[in-house]
Amino acid sequence: MKNNTTVSLLGCGWLGYPLAKYLISKEFRVKASTTSPAKSDLFKSDGIDPYLVQFDINSQDPELFDFLDSDILIISVPPGRRSITGTENYRKMAFLLKPLLERGRISRIIFISSTSVYPESNSEITESSAIAPETDSAKAIAEFEEMLNGLKTKVVVLRLAGLIGPGRTPGRFFAGKTNIPNGLAPVNLIHLDDVIALVSTLINDENAGGIYNGCAPIHPSKEEFYTLAAKTEHLVEPQFIAERKDWKVISTERTDRELNFTYKYASLMDWLKNL
Repeated sequence: MKNNTTVSLLGCGWLGYPLAKYLISKEFRVKASTTSPAKSDLFKSDGIDPYLVQFDINSQDPELFDFLDSDILIISVPPGRRSITGTENYRKMAFLLKPLLERGRISRIIFISSTSVYPESNSEITESSAIAPETDSAKAIAEFEEMLNGLKTKVVVLRLAGLIGPGRTPGRFFAGKTNIPNGLAPVNLIHLDDVIALVSTLINDENAGGIYNGCAPIHPSKEEFYTLAAKTEHLVEPQFIAERKDWKVISTERTDRELNFTYKYASLMDWLKNL
């Protein structure tokens, strides 16, 4: 990929901000959206062009023409599950983006999706597996995928497992809890560093298109992983029920085969031990 490529990053939070800084270090020009005016100076200090973008059903529609004047668009905005209107805002984002992308100059879109669109099928899930989203947020993500796939622009959908890394250490998730169901179910997670490396690989592979899964290839049980996580962080260890119900194992078969990708944190148990 040529160094004068411009990337617009819609969503510059826990994942997007370190991704933006990484792309800047590789001499991409990066435009990044934020919902907080206070972050503009921080972005500028890192060489990122800031744009205030808010997809709130109760707010005025954002002006996106300059923001979308780029070569590549990366969409890294999760549905706001903590907000009552989170999924409505997400659907508004899709509604506003579609006509702009249909007539804009964006040549490639990388959509950060989620493996939550897959069902708990008690089986291995590959990139070719059928989706069956159950939660409202997962349904909104699946609808967004469908909208993007209806465009003429080349689209890459990167379905990520649960995200962990700096600021998202998992020990607190179940610390001190008891009788937690499904203790023997496999864990599907991916480290932030591997996500950034995956996105970078997809940017640089101009033949990439369609669906890719992102998930650490080793899947310990919930009991193994979260007990060690609590112990590592000196928290009260959780107690799980030794059962395996409603589970899935996320396979990265296509990602591995086509991108020849190597995970930095293939074993997240090893990552925990080295915290």
